[in-house]
Amino acid sequence: MGSILTKDDALKAAVWLVPIIFTAGGLLWQTSQAQNDLRRLDSEFHEHEKLESHPVGAVQLEDHRAVLQELMTEQRAMRAEQTSQAIDISAICQATGARCQ
Repeated sequence: MGSILTKDDALKAAVWLVPIIFTAGGLLWQTSQAQNDLRRLDSEFHEHEKLESHPVGAVQLEDHRAVLQELMTEQRAMRAEQTSQAIDISAICQATGARCQ
């Protein structure tokens, strides 16, 4: 009743242990790869988060600001012209005695 392994027992143990060892090694490698990918993505996210704005969005924002500035300039000019026209119409109405509304 010794604990001596026969060749058959050793072969059976190897047949069972080799796939388990390779599977464990593969899982360990895959886990380390996933951790490396996660660290890389996390650092990229924090880098991106520190940006003032998204580069494409910043260009579009500047374009919108330019358009808005142009619209405001045109609106000021129209307001000045309308004021001048209102003064002229008021003067005409007073001079002719017309009832302008």
